[in-house]
Amino acid sequence: MQKEVSLLVGFFLLLLSGCGKELDQDTLRIGFSQCCDDPWRDVMNREILREVAASAGLSVDIRVAANNNERQIGDIRSLVAQGIDVLLVSPNESGPLTPVIEEVYRSGIPVILIDRKVESPLYTAYIGADNYQVGRVAGSYVADQHREGAEILMIELPQAISPGVERSRGFRAAIAANPALSIVESMQANGVEDINRQLPGMLQRHPGVGVIFGHTDLFAELAYIIAAGQGRADSLSFVGIDGIPGTGRGIEAVEDGILNASILYPTGGAEAVRLIRAVTNDLPFEKENRLETIVIDPGNATILHNQMKQVNNLQREIDEQVSRLDDLRAIYQSQRTYILFLAVSLLLVLVFGISAWRSLQSRKAAVRDLEQKNEEIRGNERALRKLSEEVNAATQAKVNFFTNVSHELRTPLTLILGFVEDLLPTSKLNRAQEQSVAHIRRNAHRLLELVNQLMDFRKLESGSMDVRARQLDLVDYVRQIMSSFQPTAARRGIDLRLITRAGEVPVWIDAPKFDKVLFNLLSNAFKFTPDGGRVHLVLQTDERAGRVELAVEDNGEGMTSEETGHVFEAFFQGGSGRNRGTGLGLSLSRSLVELQGGTIGATSRKGEGSRFTVHLPLGRDHLTDDQVDTTTSVGYLPAECPSSDLEELPALESGQGGARAANPEQLLIIEDNEELQAFLRFKLSPLYQLLQATDGDTGLRTALDYTPDLIICDVSLPGIDGIELTRRLRGDLRTSHIPIFLLTARSFTEQRLEGIQAGADAYLTKPFNIQLLTARIAAALRNREILRESFATDLTTTAGGADSELNLPDNVSDLDRDFLLRFTRYVAENHGDQDFNISTLSRELGLSRSQLYRKVKALLGESVGGYVERIRLERAEKLLAEGTLSVADIAYAVGYSSPDYFARVFKSKYDVPPSKFQPSAGN
Repeated sequence: MQKEVSLLVGFFLLLLSGCGKELDQDTLRIGFSQCCDDPWRDVMNREILREVAASAGLSVDIRVAANNNERQIGDIRSLVAQGIDVLLVSPNESGPLTPVIEEVYRSGIPVILIDRKVESPLYTAYIGADNYQVGRVAGSYVADQHREGAEILMIELPQAISPGVERSRGFRAAIAANPALSIVESMQANGVEDINRQLPGMLQRHPGVGVIFGHTDLFAELAYIIAAGQGRADSLSFVGIDGIPGTGRGIEAVEDGILNASILYPTGGAEAVRLIRAVTNDLPFEKENRLETIVIDPGNATILHNQMKQVNNLQREIDEQVSRLDDLRAIYQSQRTYILFLAVSLLLVLVFGISAWRSLQSRKAAVRDLEQKNEEIRGNERALRKLSEEVNAATQAKVNFFTNVSHELRTPLTLILGFVEDLLPTSKLNRAQEQSVAHIRRNAHRLLELVNQLMDFRKLESGSMDVRARQLDLVDYVRQIMSSFQPTAARRGIDLRLITRAGEVPVWIDAPKFDKVLFNLLSNAFKFTPDGGRVHLVLQTDERAGRVELAVEDNGEGMTSEETGHVFEAFFQGGSGRNRGTGLGLSLSRSLVELQGGTIGATSRKGEGSRFTVHLPLGRDHLTDDQVDTTTSVGYLPAECPSSDLEELPALESGQGGARAANPEQLLIIEDNEELQAFLRFKLSPLYQLLQATDGDTGLRTALDYTPDLIICDVSLPGIDGIELTRRLRGDLRTSHIPIFLLTARSFTEQRLEGIQAGADAYLTKPFNIQLLTARIAAALRNREILRESFATDLTTTAGGADSELNLPDNVSDLDRDFLLRFTRYVAENHGDQDFNISTLSRELGLSRSQLYRKVKALLGESVGGYVERIRLERAEKLLAEGTLSVADIAYAVGYSSPDYFARVFKSKYDVPPSKFQPSAGN
């Protein structure tokens, strides 16, 4: 059966191939980029379309650029992308179009230029009239008609295109033979508006003008209209270029006496298509193809016009025949498609019939297979259901464990806070101890607040949080909440106010839960608002909508539209690295508001502030009886402000009693958390000189400006983060030698590896032991000192010559190794120069004098001048020991301009004058 089907399919394929056989050859696709749209170019376009329609196997896509270079470049690229075989171009301007023409030509596509050229020989062929010759013919005509002389006004095409340049040159060359002819003024016209604006004034400035020569018939005809408006048309001669046949065009304008003459400018559309066929069929062709021109004047205008009418009639007949031929082709194609469709349908019927018969034979086997698969699927469903139950049970166990741990955290935190409260205030603690205890209390409050948020979040997720609403005056309630923030507002100079016209607004809310909402919104506003800013609460009622609106707005950092869209999602963290929270506060606030029948929304713009709006329903219709607390109440007192970030802490003073740093080394601390910054300053200032920065960009500038001995940097920073900062410092010659310690809360191995790969010397995970940190700082600085001593020893051998090699430890970076090599070689090559200049050395190494000094001091432990002097003296010692030169010669040889000064310096180091090193002195 399969063999029979194959034979049947083969028979029909043979039938289809016979039906599909065509005589037409592959279509040659021509892309034509036309520079502009005017009557002359309309004639060109119609000639091209007519010639293509009359030729088998050709198609053309015409794009008009409307005098726009960029648009024409885009048209050309679009045509090439569509897969044209030949590009025909009439460039708008030569210069801008040259690169794209060259690009297409180099890609292997033939490029035919028509009418206009480009500033490159990289094209296949050009066809068009010789614009220079056209201009010369026009000039010869004017010279012949005005042998006694005349003043001429010339209206030119823009000189950015080749026709404008060449027509002007040809015209000027022709009239130059008659000194009585002169062009008194000319103008370049980009369009009709330019002529209407400039020509009236030109005519008034030159009352004796006798000829107006326009680079196109349109220019000359427009000049005629303007001159007629001034009553001067009869006294002037008007000469144009184009000679287009048809109503209201160049030849008819000559017949009607508007133009004295028009120089024929053949479009060359039909000739261009014939040239394309020669190029693509490998027939002989000329690269430069010039079209001939003639003068059209009243003597031959009528004859030419009649001839053109006959030609147009013939062309219309050709167009009609081509149209009928296209109709016949369409009918043929339709019939051919119908036959193919019938043949294919018959083949499909036969194939499907055979397939259906065969499928009937295998149906029973397929049914058995389906039953077996269905049983497998049912077994998989049972397994998945069991697995889902196990996953749900495990998830519930994790949630219960999470809840129990949160409960357990409250007990030790309560104990910590209890004992801390007993210690404050007290006279038993000194100021430093009191500061430390205050920071312990604040951070314990933070942990307790976080645990409370997690507990509330769990209750809301499990649906176990109830509402107990009571009626309150919202105006008074909001004022009481605001009172908790007044001290902070006063301290930071923030304008905190309630804006409302209502004296009293009764609402039904669960006040303890709404406390958390309002405290959270105010805390966020204060957190992101700079000192001296504003935080306003706006309260207004909408009786018609039956609700009250409470808005908290600030002029702080604000958020992007993307951050605003996610701000109420659980665990979403927006804001800068310094102000990012847990991502629970606003999510919890939204749930608490919705639990009480309200809504909350946010609007914000980056850098302009944020506005959070809460809508609460008026009345109690949104509450069930179980949600209403009907017990008598004498008033409401809000809970204590839970936001420990607003608590004013005593500043940690640097050092112990103002003691100065024990070591001269300078450390840079880059940390955005103010408390941790203060803690590190408190602990390290007695030991080292400190520089501090709170964001990555400032830290980078500080490191480059001061070149500290060691940098301690947090990974998460505003601006560039610690990893990127480390990479930049390691890649900069000024800071490549500085040890860098990274601090982070991220403890995964991959994250630690990222920090080490960036070039960090140590990666410390928070919380870290301060004693361990100080020990590692001391060890790093001590290792740096050992490395400097090793450099000083190894570099002594390098001073012997420019070709000496450096024997440096493996832990020296390539950047520092290259710097030391260049530095020592430069000193070795130039230390004998009495004009040795550190400024020249700085320019040679690409560093400023101060940066060079700090770099050399950090790597070698001595100044640049000290190193150069040591190399000079060691070289002098060798020369003295050889005994071949005098002391004065040696002084000059090692770079000293005065032998006396050399002797003093030498004796100060070796305790003997240089003369004692002479062999005659016993050495």
